Amino acid sequence: MNVVLIYADDLGYGDVEFLNKACKIPTPHLNRLAERGIIFTDAHASDTICSPSRYGILTGRYSWRTHLKKGNPGLGAQPWISANRDTMASMLAREGYDTAAIGKWGLGSDWAAAARPERRGHHVLPQDIDYSKPVHSGRCVGFSYDDVHLWYTREYYTTDRYKRYNEKHMWEETDGGRWYFENGMSEGGDPVFEDFDMEEAQLRYIKRTVEYIDSKGGTARQAKFNQRDGAPFFIYYAPHIPHFPHVPAKPFIGKSRCGIYGDFVMELDWAVGEITTALERNGLLDDTMIIFTSDNGPERQCYEYPESFGHYSMGDLRGIKRDVWEGGHRTPFVVSYPKLIKKGRTCNRMVSQLDIIRTVADMLGAKLPKHAAEDSFSFASEIDPTCRESKPRRDFMVHHTANDKYALRKGDWILVEGSSGDCGSQEPEWFRKQRGVVPHHEEVELFNLKTDPQQLQNLYASEPERARDLLDELLRLKKSPTLEGH
Repeated sequence: MNVVLIYADDLGYGDVEFLNKACKIPTPHLNRLAERGIIFTDAHASDTICSPSRYGILTGRYSWRTHLKKGNPGLGAQPWISANRDTMASMLAREGYDTAAIGKWGLGSDWAAAARPERRGHHVLPQDIDYSKPVHSGRCVGFSYDDVHLWYTREYYTTDRYKRYNEKHMWEETDGGRWYFENGMSEGGDPVFEDFDMEEAQLRYIKRTVEYIDSKGGTARQAKFNQRDGAPFFIYYAPHIPHFPHVPAKPFIGKSRCGIYGDFVMELDWAVGEITTALERNGLLDDTMIIFTSDNGPERQCYEYPESFGHYSMGDLRGIKRDVWEGGHRTPFVVSYPKLIKKGRTCNRMVSQLDIIRTVADMLGAKLPKHAAEDSFSFASEIDPTCRESKPRRDFMVHHTANDKYALRKGDWILVEGSSGDCGSQEPEWFRKQRGVVPHHEEVELFNLKTDPQQLQNLYASEPERARDLLDELLRLKKSPTLEGH
């Protein structure tokens, strides 16, 4: 069994046609994937922003169990995942897999290896780094091949395009969000690249992914991918789409009914089609499990789309990126595996992206170390009914966001630790009125998702005991022992 994990960036629950009948963005390739696979309607990222979710999907562990409780890593951050922590890549490598990370990384890198001699052994700052030296990212955590860009603040980095820089700096945004840089250091002390083209970068990463598949299929063998003959493979393909800035390639501009954002989503959909076509061309599709999902909900610009295009990126949900309301972390989630899944279906089982690593392990009969993937449950039986799951069915999950705010989901109930699930999205008043949100003045929010999936009515006042029990359980989970390291 090969595994391809496609991890979109800031794609909303309502941005795909197979989940949103009113979607204004054509997603034919994703529709086909869904038609041949399982649509999980109650699937969630482990966090509501980029890097913590990426930590979770690769480790099966909540990032808040470590000191990684707020935000994304800055330039100079060492790998967020420690060398002794199991990941999807390292687990599969032990099982004889070739492993590849392609696209966005955002989990820290081996910057110390590129530090100037006088700064080695110290905290690495942007000005301490020799940018002419290679920096490893995915290879630090079990990937045998990586071609990634490293995203920090306003700048973008690629591991094989480093240069030396002078003291001059310039940053400007032009042409609908396209970013251009001159040589030098930005005002924030970060290096900038005169030749980095975000539009071309996205095309490059899908090209690399297709080339990797062709190489495994033998149609265009390339030594640079570090592949072994006959070995199964795991690809972690993480495009920077549709994260801001919205920079669709020229063939997609003007193709959607949702402006440049919709065009960018269409490019993502096309990339999914390129992957499935490459797998089919090489005779690999039938025995490849494709998992498609997103790291969190849509960015706050999505509140502009209803008026401009009649499109709701969050679908019928409330909340977007950063929020602990459902729209911040409930994401599109499709699993396709033609060898076992002959016809598409919908599954309403509660699952988390944390569960992917244990699910894959169960399907392979692989053993995870005792202190690995501790927050991961298995949904393997949904894909292969004969597969025995190594943990009981998931009945709860913790939601978390960048300001260290939490929510607890248990069964149909969800408790928000605070008076609002808004954690920086700045939910507009018109949206609340349109959806029919009932104002309240309680210090905690409690919703029943079965009767109120849009989270319109806070039930804290009518269910104080239930809220108290859930709050106590959340506090207990937050205080549960954590392991050393990341």
